[in-house]
Amino acid sequence: MSPPFSSFTVGRELCVLQGSQAEREIPPGLVRPAAFHEQRRSLERARTEDYLKRKIRSRPERSELVRMHILEETSAEPSLQAKQLKLKRARLADDLNEKIAQRPGPMELVEKNILPVESSLKEAIIGEARGGSLWKALPTRGFDFLSFHLPQPWSGRTH
Repeated sequence: MSPPFSSFTVGRELCVLQGSQAEREIPPGLVRPAAFHEQRRSLERARTEDYLKRKIRSRPERSELVRMHILEETSAEPSLQAKQLKLKRARLADDLNEKIAQRPGPMELVEKNILPVESSLKEAIIGEARGGSLWKALPTRGFDFLSFHLPQPWSGRTH
């Protein structure tokens, strides 16, 4: 027969199996030596350094970057390249503003048959462009959408 277990023996074995009260309350990730963290940090640094060295070795040539439009092809000094790029952008902005200012308006587009509209509306618009009255030329029915698209004649009263 085996000797009877005392409650002290059972309690002691449970503490050994479960760990002490202090060990159970502290999360396992918090109790690591500083040397472990330092070693982990140095390994991460070494891994990053190796990764960057590999990337630098496989970096494309300047001509390839110019071909992919990542770098600009320029013969200017590196100290002047930023000013050259700024000047180029300003010139492009000026050209774009000039072209926008010269583009035709909607009336001109209707007259040249570029902007499609219904025939009765087109006649009214062309008559207005020639000095007639747009509001007299428009039919009274079937053009409810005009109240949104065209300005209403001013009647002197506010809404």
